[in-house]
Amino acid sequence: MDKMIGSVLNGRYLIQEVVGVGGMAVVYKAKDVLENRWVAVKVLKDEYLKDEKFRRRFFNESRAIAILSHPNIVDVYDVNFEGDEQYIVMEYVDGQTLKDRMVQTGPLSMDEAVNYMRQILSALQHAHERGVIHRDIKPHNIMLLPDGTLKVADFGIAHVSNFDTVTMSELAIGSVHYISPEQAKGQATDEKSDLYSVGVILYEMMTGALPFDADSPVTVALMQVQNKPRDPSELRPDLPAGMRQIILKAMAKQPENRYQNAETMLDDLMRLDIDPSVTFDYTEEDAALPEPDPVSPAPEEKGKKKKEKKNSPNAWKEKYIRNNILAVVAGFLLAIIVVLAGIGGMVTIVSDLHQEYVTVPALVGREYRAVELDASLSRNFTITAEYRNDNNIAAGIIISQYPEEGEQTINGKEITVVVSLGQRMVTVPSVTGMTELQATAVLKNNGLIARKVSEVGSVTQDEGTILRVSPGEGESVPEGSTVTIYVNVRAAATQVRVPGMLGKTREEALSLLYQAGLNNFSFVEVYSDEVAAGRIVSQSAAEDEVVDVSTLIVLTVSLGGRPVE
Repeated sequence: MDKMIGSVLNGRYLIQEVVGVGGMAVVYKAKDVLENRWVAVKVLKDEYLKDEKFRRRFFNESRAIAILSHPNIVDVYDVNFEGDEQYIVMEYVDGQTLKDRMVQTGPLSMDEAVNYMRQILSALQHAHERGVIHRDIKPHNIMLLPDGTLKVADFGIAHVSNFDTVTMSELAIGSVHYISPEQAKGQATDEKSDLYSVGVILYEMMTGALPFDADSPVTVALMQVQNKPRDPSELRPDLPAGMRQIILKAMAKQPENRYQNAETMLDDLMRLDIDPSVTFDYTEEDAALPEPDPVSPAPEEKGKKKKEKKNSPNAWKEKYIRNNILAVVAGFLLAIIVVLAGIGGMVTIVSDLHQEYVTVPALVGREYRAVELDASLSRNFTITAEYRNDNNIAAGIIISQYPEEGEQTINGKEITVVVSLGQRMVTVPSVTGMTELQATAVLKNNGLIARKVSEVGSVTQDEGTILRVSPGEGESVPEGSTVTIYVNVRAAATQVRVPGMLGKTREEALSLLYQAGLNNFSFVEVYSDEVAAGRIVSQSAAEDEVVDVSTLIVLTVSLGGRPVE
């Protein structure tokens, strides 16, 4: 049995069971007894505790993920890098990996794949904008919740701008099926390296197969560098042409030929989602085009077969018959092609005569309400709106459009616009009485940033707990706002709590008073039939009452029962 099972970390994380084992760490399911919630605790293995390289890598993971806050990235609640136990406390995701999902179902539907890719790319865009490159994007590191939400996890070999880098090592070899060519060669990586990995995942989603596979990880790594993937449309003939283009562009061998950021790849997927027949203006240099079919026979076999046929007694007769048959078939096919081409051309001409083409206007930056009321637009186009929050663009303003400005399209064509809902507002949660670490985590989970201010508080609250926040709890503020948390610190004690002394002996009461810092006291003696002689009957200040240290505390001591006259 694992020695960690049943142990408690930091007085609050009760380890329950092992849920995953990686190259350098073990992940446990644990109960956070303070927050009454399940968490995942990633603990560095004992054999790596004294290895500076592994300690630094483990620390790098927490550092990378701690600066991220996104609904599709696993959240971090707590970290510890001191002593013999180093661990990261993360959000517990009760679900399966994306790899498990693909193994169960095989190729995914277009709708499901686009939904997953939208979440993955959104998470990576958030990370890349903050200087975090994941470098190990694979379906094994993506958790799938029952409601279809994805969570990107395991930033163990992430690169963070301005932080120490972690070079590729044998620890990353298990991910060779998804790594970029430059990572396989040990070269510098950036956001385009993550997008190559996303392209491999999309390839696998659509075809149910990996673009490169072999018995040896080293062979797979070489294939990532040297080989071109098999055309995904060969594995899935119904694959839309636009989806094929997106996959191959993301998997281009040269980073400059790939998507340059997650947003542009996401835009293409959204266009494809709206119109499955859409194609993109990518040249052959932009995409990792497949190699020619390598099934043709070897030169020696070709020569041998030709020689055998040439020496055959009926070779001239076979050749004559074959050539005549081929000529007839070719003529027949050519006739069909000419007829179909003529019909297609006539249809195109007739269609063009009855279609009016118009230029798509610029709508980005305009107020959507004004666009709705613009009669010149409603005559030529059908405007459809989608909405999303944007912290940088005012509510009601158009963020993007499809088709884009300047494109030629048929009169009456639908234009889809994305309209800003403005800043997303969130409610400041209740954190009073929490520790600084707990309050920071709760605020982060609600899309807010904590700023600490120390404040001398009352002795009625523990050192380090939150006294109040600004803006106040329950107030509505824009997502990403800074909330000031006032953390309790104790100055020289001017007030103290009165201890409970009822029933104590005179000596015990004196000891408690001194311990509390109360030096001003007096005793009064009375007869009492209820309290034994020498013990405290009453005290002038109640137990736990907060008083000044100079307050006089009067204690009434029992003389026992009144004597008989």
